Amino acid sequence: MNGSPRERAPGTGAEGGDPAGPDVTVVPHWQELADVVWLAAYRERAGEGTVAYDAEPDGEHGPTRDTPPSGSPATAPERPGTPDDGPDAAPTALPVPDPEGTGRIRLGPPVLPEPVRRAPASGRRSARLAVALHRLARRVPSRTAVELDEEATAERGITDGLWLPWFRPADVRAFDLVLLVDDAPTMAVWHEETASLAAAAEHSGAFRSVRTVALTLAPAGPVSLRWNGARTPARIGELLDGRGDRLFMVVTDGLAHGWAGSAADTLLDRLGRAGPTALTHLLPPHMRHRSSLHPHPAVLEAGGLGAANDCLVLRPPPQGPDPMRPLPPVGDGVAPVPVLSLKSGSIAAWTGLVTGERGVRRALPAVLPGTLATGVPAPGLRAPRSPRAAAAAVHRFLSLATPVARRLATRLAAVPADRPGGRPGAPGRDPDGRPDRLGRRRQGAARVRRGGP
Repeated sequence: MNGSPRERAPGTGAEGGDPAGPDVTVVPHWQELADVVWLAAYRERAGEGTVAYDAEPDGEHGPTRDTPPSGSPATAPERPGTPDDGPDAAPTALPVPDPEGTGRIRLGPPVLPEPVRRAPASGRRSARLAVALHRLARRVPSRTAVELDEEATAERGITDGLWLPWFRPADVRAFDLVLLVDDAPTMAVWHEETASLAAAAEHSGAFRSVRTVALTLAPAGPVSLRWNGARTPARIGELLDGRGDRLFMVVTDGLAHGWAGSAADTLLDRLGRAGPTALTHLLPPHMRHRSSLHPHPAVLEAGGLGAANDCLVLRPPPQGPDPMRPLPPVGDGVAPVPVLSLKSGSIAAWTGLVTGERGVRRALPAVLPGTLATGVPAPGLRAPRSPRAAAAAVHRFLSLATPVARRLATRLAAVPADRPGGRPGAPGRDPDGRPDRLGRRRQGAARVRRGGP
């Protein structure tokens, strides 16, 4: 009675000797009973029903075949008679399992683990950009803020006996950042990208302050600036800082006609001479030649920590200048503006120019202030003046566009270009509506609307 299997006399067990007589009762072990109870509960929970047990003629109990479902009689093959059975012996039915079975098959979708919810694409992009911008985090002694110097105060107190506080310049972040976001009509599809860039700059912890300014470049006339928060007019002089510790980043898709004018030359030249300046081109590199801002491949050499763009040295790329579009001749003192992509690697290359020592080189495309006015504006925003010009514009668009771009142009042509209450051509409303496609295809849609009958 200690829980171990009971010993049996030789010849009375099931493993050897004569079988047990009818007066011998076989008591199952408690582990066997526990297994039977657990199995019955499991099968009942799984909906398989209970297992029927029939008494054997010799008094022992053993499992038989599963009970067939109601309405389907159990069938068993008959065993043919043997010579020992005699001619009048009835065939014996062999116990076989029911072909239908008692198990139930539940048809339905497979039970799969829940998919891992990933962060939104804008959040991942903003995090990568924040890591790249954090490389601009530098701390320098402040020119105005001070903090208590405890060591100097203690030393002076012991030496002179005068316990007067001594102060030292506080360490502050080295740079401010001003984002100049283009306010052209085609920039409406880039709202999420520009917002993620502004959020990345604020979350990077590299700048004393981050300010956003809306920029409008008309085909003719001066540049129009507005503070993005209050939408109040601003002047270019309010953005510049004589200390040279302010960074400028211009964000645009380069499709406005004003980028091929003298106002853009003046703007980039003044910003480049006031502090480190970069231009973030939202279009992919293979599409920039169709915009008003077509940068030149180049290698830029840094001028030191926080040096303005007029200290950068412009050099041809390692593979040599493009024979079809060489670097324009520029004199001394030109302020080349590096052109970046909205990718962490491109921004990290620019941070190396800003924070690197003199002589650090980075391969980045660049635009040269003073040469933009000689460029060709983006053709997509020109309204055809005749039916023949409209037909030629549509034919040229269809010859360049992909099937996805054609579908987008067809959908955009059917809706107002500036509908109230929503952002036109939002990428989230169309599975194929990537901003780089919408930015170019919206011009084709406008071309169809203006030149149609």
